[in-house]
Amino acid sequence: MKMAFLFVLGMMLLTVGLTGCKYFKPVDGPGMERDSADIAAMDSVAMKAREDIAGLIKELYAVAAQNASDIDQRFACHAWRDTVAAVEKKDADLSEIGFFNDDYWTMMQDSNPSDLEARDIKFEELDVEKGTALVDYTLYSSVQTIHQKLRFCREDGAWRVHDIIRFYNDSDGKETTFSFMESMQNYLAEPQEETSELTYANMDGIYDTLDENMSSVSRISLNADGTATWCMVGSLNYTEYTYRIEGNTICMKAKGVDSEEECYEYDPDTRVLKNEQGAVYYRQVAE
Repeated sequence: MKMAFLFVLGMMLLTVGLTGCKYFKPVDGPGMERDSADIAAMDSVAMKAREDIAGLIKELYAVAAQNASDIDQRFACHAWRDTVAAVEKKDADLSEIGFFNDDYWTMMQDSNPSDLEARDIKFEELDVEKGTALVDYTLYSSVQTIHQKLRFCREDGAWRVHDIIRFYNDSDGKETTFSFMESMQNYLAEPQEETSELTYANMDGIYDTLDENMSSVSRISLNADGTATWCMVGSLNYTEYTYRIEGNTICMKAKGVDSEEECYEYDPDTRVLKNEQGAVYYRQVAE
């Protein structure tokens, strides 16, 4: 009787083993389960996403190798493009280099080499349901080799670059990263530096050369109506000019005389005029 019971029990366990082939995995909360078919489907979708993203990275740098100008439009998301446009607008009137100092896709300051190639592509994060991914890769070329990451989002039914993560060595020589998107946003949040555009009104004043005793020797007077005079201090004789402003350059032309312009560079920080011969005229405080 005991042997019969063990036989029946064994058959029941075998039947459960053959028919109960579900793989239970809790997801999205208690009581939610997916069978092996669901897991296989998810793995297939994830594999397809990896293939699409890896292919996109390779295509991006194939286009960059041709020095194409539409990389952002073809490969980046709306948020990236809008942020770049805002930074470029902020820097539009700068005379010096603004936020962007190189091609942010390749870190090249000149034209891109034709042999750009993304290698060693590794997925650090991938969430197909949320439509996000973080990919580490190395960009090889005959000019330089750089290490970067790209953060992706799924937008308008396609994978798009949302952020570039760059590597750099900190003060201790340790390799660390920074987000290009975050850096742009912080830059945009900074107060806009006021540009001191030169005008006839704000250049109106007296500018003197000084001797070793800090006494005035010669004088340029710039007037708000676009006229000017030059004289030796203490002399009754003077020369009349008209002048024009080009950036930070003041160019004076003598009235009634067929002569070349005399140009002076103005430094708004020190408030001095300096000509090509090195003569320096210091702006005088009005009494």
